Amino acid sequence: MLTNLEIILVSGALLLFCIILYLFFRPFFTRKLIQNSIDDSQSMLFEGELEQGTFGFDTTNREIEEQELIILNLVSMDESNFDMNQVLTLLQNLDTKYVNGFFSSRDLSGNEIFRIASGINPGLLELETKTHVLLLALDLYTVSEPLKAFETMLESASSISEKLHASICDSTRAPLSKQMIEHFKSKAQEIHHLKSMKNLSPK
Repeated sequence: MLTNLEIILVSGALLLFCIILYLFFRPFFTRKLIQNSIDDSQSMLFEGELEQGTFGFDTTNREIEEQELIILNLVSMDESNFDMNQVLTLLQNLDTKYVNGFFSSRDLSGNEIFRIASGINPGLLELETKTHVLLLALDLYTVSEPLKAFETMLESASSISEKLHASICDSTRAPLSKQMIEHFKSKAQEIHHLKSMKNLSPK
């Protein structure tokens, strides 16, 4: 027969064990929720029909068959909201074009390279927007030179992050590593090769 003291000790041990399990698994579930949120946003942002504040890439002359997205997040280091006056000024200085609530970076020919929006739904970047995350998105299949497009986006992200005191992160909002940068470059080169082979193949 267990005494009251033994019951209390067993109950305390069980409670401590549950707390340890919670603390151990909490980062996993938190990251999973963030990833699911990003995945849901991507499925909305890159649909064929363009809606207010979405990232629907121009698919007038092509079917949505292939898509390879590179997502970068600029996250405020202290998680405070960005000064939107400063953000909008920076984006204007980068010669981006405002389109339906987001900003579009284009090359000298006017072709789109990548897009910038708020990383907090619904993604609109306007003067009254409150966000501590900026999202940069590039579809490697929509640009003529995927590697150059990625390098341009990364350069812009570096410039913006330096001025806003933000960290450059990947799609899961983990700090962008050199290994991940090399992975993105490798993927861009792969897509460029695939597109070249497709253009050379008989119609």
